Amino acid sequence: MVDVKVIYLRCLSIAGEIDTGEGRTTLVGQYRVLACRIAGVGKYQAELAPEVAREEPIDAPAPSTADDADYYEILQVSRSADTDTIRRIFHVLAQRYHPDNVDTGNDEKFRNVVEAHAILSDPEKRAAFDVQLASQDKSRYRIFDSLQSTEGVQAEIRKRQGILRLLYAKRMTDIREPSLRARDFAEMLGCPIEHLEFALWFLREQRCIVRSDSNRFEITCHGVEAFEAEQSTYAKKQLVALPAPA
Repeated sequence: MVDVKVIYLRCLSIAGEIDTGEGRTTLVGQYRVLACRIAGVGKYQAELAPEVAREEPIDAPAPSTADDADYYEILQVSRSADTDTIRRIFHVLAQRYHPDNVDTGNDEKFRNVVEAHAILSDPEKRAAFDVQLASQDKSRYRIFDSLQSTEGVQAEIRKRQGILRLLYAKRMTDIREPSLRARDFAEMLGCPIEHLEFALWFLREQRCIVRSDSNRFEITCHGVEAFEAEQSTYAKKQLVALPAPA
């Protein structure tokens, strides 16, 4: 018997066995309902994605919203990019995502690209956005709220994921200066530098990151693959059959 409780619109709390179509498995936790349709008498077929909690793996950079959009990431340019570079990249992406483009058109991405260009091409708006972005960074990547939460096996896993996420984003948006210092990790993740030594050692041994003579760290090709594989596994949609409400 599966205990299914609707906790708010398009969200379920599940505890019990479910049918995935390829066998039965046990799910426990809260899940977002991505899509749902009738699959027979007394049954629904739903696409579910787990709700993200502090203890879960860190997501890859999420799609931007009006409140937390990083316009540099949307255009995939460095935060130090000049106006000509921003304009050139904008034209390429606008052409790619324009709704009239049959092969790669995307309304949402096109709107995001246009909005990003409008902000970053205006000196005053860009300066104001840079101030806002600096403040957002401290909460955007922060994964620990207290010193006690940085201890334990799960905390070490989150540290490694956090470091790779930061270096992945840095490499993607700033190809000329893709490195970060240990102090940057500490400030962004909310974790003392001393508590990151094990995570940095592990990632170096796994060849996911490299350290330069100036004590700056960069993500490697192997690190990019490892990060993307982890995020793909976590974000994979689960198709399950749920009993209809009584």
